Amino acid sequence: MIPLALLLVQADPAETLRQELVAARSATAVLQRRCTTPIRAEVNRAQKPATPEQRAHLAVGPAEPVVYRSVVLRCGPVSLSVAENWYVPARLTPEMNAALAGDTPFGAAIRPLAPSRRTLGIATQREDASVAPYVVRQRAVVLDGQGRPLSEVVENYTPVMLCLPVRQP
Repeated sequence: MIPLALLLVQADPAETLRQELVAARSATAVLQRRCTTPIRAEVNRAQKPATPEQRAHLAVGPAEPVVYRSVVLRCGPVSLSVAENWYVPARLTPEMNAALAGDTPFGAAIRPLAPSRRTLGIATQREDASVAPYVVRQRAVVLDGQGRPLSEVVENYTPVMLCLPVRQP
């Protein structure tokens, strides 16, 4: 007999996506499993300073540079997520910083650092109406392989994410 909780998770694609995001080392990898072409970042070059709380999560002082990057991550013409990212450029290689000046997704640029994530909060639209028009919102700190904070992200996943089949890596 299948437990009721498992049936409910299987019946709620947003909850399934939420669990996949929490378990993943990279949100870009979660997106890429649903896209047959490379994920592309459409970057908005607006400025948004890191808050004192974000600086604490990143373990940086008030004078250390933190770069803001707002992106729409796309699979071809389809928007999969809208994300805000505050990152510490001094903790990345010059090649990574150059890639981030273009349309490379953050997760793809920092892959050589063996990143992982520490979730600060995650909710589905069913749990929190403020998530709308998105289906899942996640806030996380991205860490390098040694556990050093690289960035803080707020990611909003579009309803189309629930319609795309998951391909095996």
